Amino acid sequence: MSATVTNTLTITSSNLTTDVISLSVVNTMASATQGGMTRQKIVGIAPGSAVVIADEDLYTPGAKIWLYNPSTATTNEKIYVSFDSTTDQIILSGGDWAIIPWSASGSGTPVDLEAWSEVTNNILEFGIFN
Repeated sequence: MSATVTNTLTITSSNLTTDVISLSVVNTMASATQGGMTRQKIVGIAPGSAVVIADEDLYTPGAKIWLYNPSTATTNEKIYVSFDSTTDQIILSGGDWAIIPWSASGSGTPVDLEAWSEVTNNILEFGIFN
């Protein structure tokens, strides 16, 4: 069974620049066959103790990932997300989110999606749709 997943991003401002900004982008994945939303407690506080949040063996190129740090703290609760097990390619402060495409490989080499945090037991909400 497949499902339709629609991502919509809208950015508007009437006073950021001299021109009004009004941007809306819609991306529809009409045949998502796997994935869903979940919350993961991030116990690792360094790349070497990162939590695998998505096993590359389960996904194929074209997967979309939604990441969200629900913390309300403004400092010291960042979550780091990595595609290569060592580098923090995405840094989410409290309240930050991201929607990204994921190929489930890095430079042709399969890689898991991993996360670690500045503090133990921080929560990461994420969804993967493929």
